[in-house]
Amino acid sequence: MKKLIIIFAIFLFSTPIFGQRNLEKNLNEFVNPDELVSVAEYTPFDKAIEALSQISERRSGKKIVSTAGLTSPIGVEINKLPYMKALVIIVQYNNLEFEEKENVIVVRKKMTEAKGLTEETYASLDSREVKISAVFFEADVSELRERGINWEWLMSSSGVTLGSNLRSFTEAQDEAASTQEQQNPPEFLANGLSEFTSGDWSGTVEGVFKFFESENLGEVIARPKVTVRDKMKGKIQIGSDISIKQRDFAGNVIDVFYSTGTIIEVTPYIYNEDKQDYILLKIAAERSSAIPGEITTEIKKTMVTTDLLMLSGEEKVIGGLFINEEVNVRQGIPFLKDLPWWVFGIRYLTGYDKLQISKKEVIILLQVELVPTLKERVTQAKKNEIDSQIIEDHEKFAKYKIKPFREEENVKGMEDK
Repeated sequence: MKKLIIIFAIFLFSTPIFGQRNLEKNLNEFVNPDELVSVAEYTPFDKAIEALSQISERRSGKKIVSTAGLTSPIGVEINKLPYMKALVIIVQYNNLEFEEKENVIVVRKKMTEAKGLTEETYASLDSREVKISAVFFEADVSELRERGINWEWLMSSSGVTLGSNLRSFTEAQDEAASTQEQQNPPEFLANGLSEFTSGDWSGTVEGVFKFFESENLGEVIARPKVTVRDKMKGKIQIGSDISIKQRDFAGNVIDVFYSTGTIIEVTPYIYNEDKQDYILLKIAAERSSAIPGEITTEIKKTMVTTDLLMLSGEEKVIGGLFINEEVNVRQGIPFLKDLPWWVFGIRYLTGYDKLQISKKEVIILLQVELVPTLKERVTQAKKNEIDSQIIEDHEKFAKYKIKPFREEENVKGMEDK
């Protein structure tokens, strides 16, 4: 009897404690109705993230941003759940992850943890690529000046400004019977338009290249095309590699190669904001030439680096890469100046050798284009296969005069009526 009384007393005194714990649990699980969300399973992923972002900005001041680029349905039903729990469910269901920062929550694809794989050796099915097309035009500056053609004036009416003020040579000027050397600082100008209008004339920069080429004012030296993966470096070189003999740490003579010519290195960074894809293009352009000497080899170069924001299909122009070429020219009285030396030395009386310096400028026209991902290509290939099968079936129906099943049913229905 005493045991029953003790057990009853313990149960009586412990009831308020359990009640208090349940009350605390209910208070902790209380959720503000403004934070509850309901999302249908067929809602596009980007729309769901946008709706959750609006609630998150109101409640916590943090914006939710997705870099995954998904537009497919979320695939899971959300019914009156807190927005953070809804975000976790949606992200995990779509095999993604999110990172909460100070002012923003970033939803992204899961980072690969495969052994031996790095960013350079691994590419997912959703990796983006950029197709870069370039036109390298080499203009003869002396010939253009003789014809009275000014690149800046030609392009200024349309807003296209070439970087023709970029210089790496030294100009000398005489002031008060003394010679002073003035070094012009490098300057680079580029613009996103490649079309121009001058009076009644209009056209494109590539059209101007073709016109100058037909008038022997320059030539298109290359039209390279290269496809570069996002955040990877691509390189285009029009020129040659020269070797310079050096000694290594053991005293052996080795050949060290240096790249010369027209060299351009591009690194694209693809971003998506407000449903708009755009490309940040980091460019390093170089124009160089090697001049071998008696003691060493001199490499003259003009180099520019810049960052450009471009849309898919947009073109931009890079100019101002100058180079001076030295050519030995024989001038004098025709025919007589070219006689052999043993003909009474007439060639020395009627002609002379002249060192002619030809200044040339390389102008680069760049165009970028986003390439579909591997997933998009596979989807498009399947769609094309289905479309081809449908067209083939219709051709067979037309060949054998067979009507589709639905059309026959409609005809029979009309006859019955």
